[in-house]
Amino acid sequence: MTSTAAQPEPTDELPAPDQTERVILRAAQEHGEIGCPCDMLVIGDATGALTAETLELVADHPGARVLSWTSSRAETDALAALLPGPLEAGRLVLPTDAEPAPLEDFAAGAEAHLALARLPKSLAALEDLARRLAVVAERSGRDDLTLVAGGRVKHMTHSQNDTLAAVFSEVRGSRGLGKSRALIASGPRADVDAAQPATGEARLAVRGQEQALALRGLGGVFGGARADAGSLLLLEALDRAVVGGELATGDERSAAAEDGAGENAMARADGDAGDLPLAVDLGCGNGLLTAYLAAALPEARVLGSDDDADAVASTRATLAASGLDREGVEVTWDVSLSRCEEASADLVLLNPPFHDGTVVDATLVQGLLDAAARVLRPGGQLWFVHNSHLRYRPEVEARFGAVRQRARDRRFTVLSAVRA
Repeated sequence: MTSTAAQPEPTDELPAPDQTERVILRAAQEHGEIGCPCDMLVIGDATGALTAETLELVADHPGARVLSWTSSRAETDALAALLPGPLEAGRLVLPTDAEPAPLEDFAAGAEAHLALARLPKSLAALEDLARRLAVVAERSGRDDLTLVAGGRVKHMTHSQNDTLAAVFSEVRGSRGLGKSRALIASGPRADVDAAQPATGEARLAVRGQEQALALRGLGGVFGGARADAGSLLLLEALDRAVVGGELATGDERSAAAEDGAGENAMARADGDAGDLPLAVDLGCGNGLLTAYLAAALPEARVLGSDDDADAVASTRATLAASGLDREGVEVTWDVSLSRCEEASADLVLLNPPFHDGTVVDATLVQGLLDAAARVLRPGGQLWFVHNSHLRYRPEVEARFGAVRQRARDRRFTVLSAVRA
């Protein structure tokens, strides 16, 4: 894979903190010790406001750094563009490597006494974060590490307190600010087990034969270790196409190529590894679709790609648990396949996100459809599942032309389209 993505342009426009970020910062200051010659952790900063404000808090202390970790590749790149000065000066540390680093590895060697974050959307993600911070504290010898995590009151529950209390010896709430509050968790317990992936299994048809695929889910990855209904509907329809010869592999490819099968996305002449057909799972999540491709198309190259580091780790764990982490199968931490060459793929599977938090956001899929159109070869196929009520067919037709409906139920619709 080679990179074709432009680097983000630096910007001088720093976003203002919102109400939840302000309550996090206030609670951190009330907790004390800001300004000591210690590092601070910022976790999951989607806008850069929390990171920028934390840099200001420690600006008078040359020994202090801000380590801002987010699982999102796009958010990491945006932070680098927003704050190039502190990054170049070493006052800001970001996970900018091509490979995602788990929080505990990213923070290795840091002298962090405070971690600031928004409360994750799920209890599983909150537990994962708490356990990783306990590892950070143990490795650095900082038994005073404190997490200040804020959220909107309407989304906060007592279960969040209980989840934190299983890892930290003291958990209390901050004073409210408008409709936001923070939870302050102090004193990580020494006997806490490290975060472990959730485990599950999916039974589905692979080339017409029922097969069990192991699933693994880390942190807040979508679906955890469960097979979501949209992916299962897509795979049911896709496997019928595989069995029917529409996505031929191995010896079938040469025969199909001789027949000039224009819609047979996987039918290309044999050659070296670079000439083997490439099947892509765009937004790989817990790895269910990637694992299916690796199992059903054994002679194809398979790429799973996701913006979320938890998804990358989950997909790799799923492939390993299913015995499918073979040569030619790759998983990348990437934004909309930016490291994938134009017109290099024969098949793209897409089960995209449709929610930003708790709100349906129909624009989230547009960049992913653009990416699929860019990386598909002429004759390559997109297989796309979406919530039936969102009516995405015109978006697909605008980029690909003719579209076929492959399956539909009350909740989901599966479409396929051929790149002209």
